[in-house]
Amino acid sequence: MTMNAIVTRQTVEQICAFRDQAIKQFSNAFEKIEEASDAIRQAHKLWEGAAPGKPGYYSNLNQEVESFSNAVSLPDRDIYLRTAKRLIDVTVWTHVIQHTGIENLMDKEAKDQLRSQMRYVPERRGRDGEIINQDEIDRMLPEVTPENVYATLERFQADAEMIFRRGIVNVFSKLDRRFRSHDGFKVGSRMILDYLCNSDGYFSTTSDRADRLSDVERAFRVLEGNADHAGFYGIANKIYRERRNFERARSEHENAYFKVRIFMNGNAHLWFTRKDLVERINKILAEHYGETLGDGMTKEADPLKDVKTTPAKRYGFFPTPDAAAEEVFRKLNTWQSATNDRLRILEPSAGTGQLARRAATVGNDLAEWQREKFKDHRFDHAVDCIEIQPHLAHQLEAEGIYNRVTCADFLTVKPDPSRLYDRVVMNPPFDRERDIDHVMHAFEFLKPEGQLVAIMSAGTEFRETKKSIAFRDLMEKLGAEWSDLPAGSFAESGTYCNTGILVVWKSGKPRRYGRPTWEKL
Repeated sequence: MTMNAIVTRQTVEQICAFRDQAIKQFSNAFEKIEEASDAIRQAHKLWEGAAPGKPGYYSNLNQEVESFSNAVSLPDRDIYLRTAKRLIDVTVWTHVIQHTGIENLMDKEAKDQLRSQMRYVPERRGRDGEIINQDEIDRMLPEVTPENVYATLERFQADAEMIFRRGIVNVFSKLDRRFRSHDGFKVGSRMILDYLCNSDGYFSTTSDRADRLSDVERAFRVLEGNADHAGFYGIANKIYRERRNFERARSEHENAYFKVRIFMNGNAHLWFTRKDLVERINKILAEHYGETLGDGMTKEADPLKDVKTTPAKRYGFFPTPDAAAEEVFRKLNTWQSATNDRLRILEPSAGTGQLARRAATVGNDLAEWQREKFKDHRFDHAVDCIEIQPHLAHQLEAEGIYNRVTCADFLTVKPDPSRLYDRVVMNPPFDRERDIDHVMHAFEFLKPEGQLVAIMSAGTEFRETKKSIAFRDLMEKLGAEWSDLPAGSFAESGTYCNTGILVVWKSGKPRRYGRPTWEKL
């Protein structure tokens, strides 16, 4: 991946010199406009003296008089010169960025962000006449000077790789969710583009789906060292030209990177024909989503009983963010109305206690009226924790709110048939399908009527290894429910792994305890 050479200092200085001269000339032009305006004003006074009451107000002369009187309109000087400077700087920055090839590395989001920065006008005043503060000034690109141009180009050049990689992640993550097969990031040989054509079968080169298709092509072109705009020969324009007479019909289109088949419902299947570039795309996506998925592109086909007993790298430890933990507990049934017994809850990868702590303190936030309303029900659940890292296990023990804390590798712990759990809530390691191993082992700790809620790699729902297929088949028989967590849910914990939540009851029949809906009481 290469960029055009940075413009020479001589070229930059020449650009800046032209820019400065243009602003100076606009300042001179304003003085001439001002001079002309004064002259016209004096002429009108003389005219008034020669013909008091202003001549020319006849129906056949009104338009002519109005055009003549508005021949020169004097704008506000500060606004005029600020506008001249801003418009010149925006076009100069646009030219510089295009000339250096940086723009070709940007996806639509990056370009929109850059254009917004260029359009921002810090010189304007607020509603009360206050001057825009420095924070807002920083939202625009700096004034065009040789120093600022070089500093900006150096920054963009240093960030070009990051911008390009982010663009690849953006374009593939916004496509059909099935792209996330193979551990949530790996692109296979085919992708599905929903509604590439509208209901009438028409394909538009300016549609959102066409933009995404062009972004995919741009990624391949840049990786191949052909970052020039595809223009007329791009895949989107090719489809438009070839499909004009095939509305509401199937059609196939092909270029150096893809084969696209469009169906009668407007959906399209996209086959990648350059396996070498697909492999490079997958490496970029794997690096972005973190080391926990670095081995995720494995082609191994393991059954459910082939358990990886060695701990994950750094124990696969990524603390559960608050938002994800809250979503888990919206799905975990902590309401026990069938009996008045305490629920026994297990967190087998407790970490810092983000899930276990909520389970142990679920009744702490109840209002007094809620406690009175449900005084016959218990919320003081008995929560057991298992944590492999000694220092984290010690911290959990020190909190003093858990029934039991065990420092051990969960996969080596055997369940006690006489002490099974009502609930299991967990955020296991994700890499190399370890989350499946942990969930299957956790199932052995559940009572027959127990519920398990687990955060898992999103790839578990799509991956085509034997282990994932067998796991999905089992979950389907049990009536399990899958739901996605928002993209980047674990970014604050150090991984961009796509994740989801699995909810399953061991009996295969969810029990409806009628948990209270507080806002309706």
